[in-house]
Amino acid sequence: MEIIRRLLALLVISSVAILAIHVSSTVAAQSRVVSQVIRDTCQQATHPDFCVSVLSSDDRSLGRKYPGQLTYLAIVISYEKAKEGRNHVADEEKKTTDPLVKKILNYCLDRYDIGAVDGTESAIKEFDNGNKRLAAIDLSAVFGPLDECIGAFNRPPYPANPIGATNELVTKYCYLALELLHSVGGK
Repeated sequence: MEIIRRLLALLVISSVAILAIHVSSTVAAQSRVVSQVIRDTCQQATHPDFCVSVLSSDDRSLGRKYPGQLTYLAIVISYEKAKEGRNHVADEEKKTTDPLVKKILNYCLDRYDIGAVDGTESAIKEFDNGNKRLAAIDLSAVFGPLDECIGAFNRPPYPANPIGATNELVTKYCYLALELLHSVGGK
């Protein structure tokens, strides 16, 4: 009886080890496939290294096997970055004591709301509906309001811009999403 228990225990341990090795190799193979898909997709971007970094650092890219799926993810990430950017602008607006900067940041909040956040959100909805062309139009419309925000700081008396880097980053993410969208037929 003791021998049977030991054999069963050995069988269970062996089965668990084999299963663990199989799962590990499957995940590693899937990761390599996704990485190749990411590299292939990102060849379409002006800054492929940035594209690879963005997509491969997001766990949601795992299991995505087609450029369209990664493009959708890039649009979602740009939406998230637009919301983060908008929140940063709101934080800066609350803490500034300079009335002119406060006024400009309030203006920028509006630009982020109607431009970056709404535009990227609309792009997600249009992509979901299969309308890549309208998704591209929505993403293209993001850049004007962001430029207007920065432009407000570039007028006399040229106040210090506390959101320049944020604005640049949001623009970069949205541009990446637009480039990838164009590469999968959103023209």
